[in-house]
Amino acid sequence: MKKNKLKFIDLYAGLGGFHQALSKLGHKGVWASEFNVNLRNLYKKNFPGTPIEGDIFKVNMEEIPNHDIICGGFPCQPFSRAGKMLGFDDLNKGNHFFKILEIIDIKKEDAPKYILLENVETILKHNNRETFKVIEKELEKRGYDIQKKIVSPHEFNIPHHRRRLFIVGVRKDLGGLNGFKFPIPKDLTRTNISSIIDSNFVPLEGERLYLTKEKNEVIEFWAKFISSFPKEKKLPGFPIWSHEWGATYPFEFGTPQSVSVTELKRCKGNYGAIIKGINREKIISKFIPRYAQKDLNRFPDWKISYIKKNREFYQENKKFIDDFLIDNPAYREFEFSYQKLEWSCQGSARTFDDKIIQFRPSGLRVKKDNWTPALTTIRTQNVYIPKLKRKLSLQEIAKLQSMELKYLPDIYDGKYVPNGGYKAFGNAVNVEVVRLIAEKLLNNGEKN
Repeated sequence: MKKNKLKFIDLYAGLGGFHQALSKLGHKGVWASEFNVNLRNLYKKNFPGTPIEGDIFKVNMEEIPNHDIICGGFPCQPFSRAGKMLGFDDLNKGNHFFKILEIIDIKKEDAPKYILLENVETILKHNNRETFKVIEKELEKRGYDIQKKIVSPHEFNIPHHRRRLFIVGVRKDLGGLNGFKFPIPKDLTRTNISSIIDSNFVPLEGERLYLTKEKNEVIEFWAKFISSFPKEKKLPGFPIWSHEWGATYPFEFGTPQSVSVTELKRCKGNYGAIIKGINREKIISKFIPRYAQKDLNRFPDWKISYIKKNREFYQENKKFIDDFLIDNPAYREFEFSYQKLEWSCQGSARTFDDKIIQFRPSGLRVKKDNWTPALTTIRTQNVYIPKLKRKLSLQEIAKLQSMELKYLPDIYDGKYVPNGGYKAFGNAVNVEVVRLIAEKLLNNGEKN
């Protein structure tokens, strides 16, 4: 039996992830909105048959065509740890959910049959879980049967760990979600970064995929540290903060800001440096790690734990660490964050060539080559593959989001999306994840 071609609108469209997914299932986009003018122009080029508007707060809702599916990843910054967590109180982005409700209300008896929305997982716990209660309540009040689940591409053999909340709904008068189930994850042992690597790729003109001399030296330093660490000893599962090696400044019962200068000068700072000086501000800026410089009477528990574990690690391995630092003094010139290491490879070979590396504010992160950490708006083009001796290309980043973009070069050169478009990929929805969920949702609806 031939399936019905459904009509959908694509809100907060970005690179068109929802559009690509639903088009693959044979459905038709009849309207879209996207605030960013560059992304909007690119959308017009990629999907010329779909009208697209700008700021949804300036759109005449009455002119939005009737549709069967309303979909979109409404702005997540108000609910994300990376933002200010203002939620619905964020007047710029937090009230976009209510625009979705407004569209449903205006359509009345022609309200969309299906709802397919995406957001960050932290929205579930935002404001003591009250925020999501509002979302559920308002959708159910409008006659929808709602389900939610946190889903990540890596669960479906796409090498990208990106946990996102998906909200699906079907009108109760059409049978609701009776029998609907989210797609079942696949065998994770089959997920590997090699599935999206193109060893014969041709880089886009001007694409910067190779590391600076400093970053190569950082990798060389930490790779040597890991490979030469005593084999009979276990590597830390917590972040290594090398600044604590030899440090004795107060952290459990007080902070450098809460004790007297005299008491502080009896302690040791970064890498066991003798603290000197009479000005507290200068002492702290010179001898205390950045993460311990804040004017607090007590550090948070997680920070106390990390400092304590790093100092214990140093004491347990003092001779090895002291000798290693003497033989490898380059670390003193590294950027602060590069003096930290996250070894997320417990049980793996103590090598870097078969891993994935990211340079993060929290330190150099080394992980197994099964999947990449989540692409973000600020660290999208920061996934380095040692065995390739380069970062992931824009084509490969697109594959992490399961995207087929005919005009990818236009994204990179800034013709439509300035700064190479990496931020846009960090904001995008994964096409294959949406396709899998939508297929289950829409097939279930046709059965009812």
